[in-house]
Amino acid sequence: MKLEALLSKRGKEYFYIMHLSYEGSEREELWNYGKKNNVIGLSKSIVNNDWVKVGGSVKNSLSNTWIRQFDTFCNEMNAGDVVLVLKGWDSLLGVAEIKERRHKYSKKLKGRKGPFFDHIRDVTWIKEHEFDARRRLPKPVKGFNNTLSKVTPNSKWWPILVGLDI
Repeated sequence: MKLEALLSKRGKEYFYIMHLSYEGSEREELWNYGKKNNVIGLSKSIVNNDWVKVGGSVKNSLSNTWIRQFDTFCNEMNAGDVVLVLKGWDSLLGVAEIKERRHKYSKKLKGRKGPFFDHIRDVTWIKEHEFDARRRLPKPVKGFNNTLSKVTPNSKWWPILVGLDI
């Protein structure tokens, strides 16, 4: 099935792309945890509470990029949204559907000390690849340096990814 057909079936005109890594490291361990536990996640060491409860001083210490990523992950993503989990710019690890409107926060998962990221979303995996058998993208998504991004028809990544056979 093509991503475009999946989006049409779900009535979506957008999807999300995300990386699971700590500045490019530990990707395989994070992917295996997320795949096994049906979650995707986001973390930043200074954000050590539920995003809804994070105070202004913490938010003011974050870059606009991180604030946008947390707002997207915790407030914007909704049940039924589609997420492509990527390894770098060149390959697809899996395709997930968000299960619930609300994200979760878990101190026990706290990144680098725990097994995963502490801000999580439950997902259903539509497609999941083994790390070593990930699917190459038709073209790299050059410039996708953030952890999370919403892709709309106006995005430079839309034409690269929407025709992807998932």
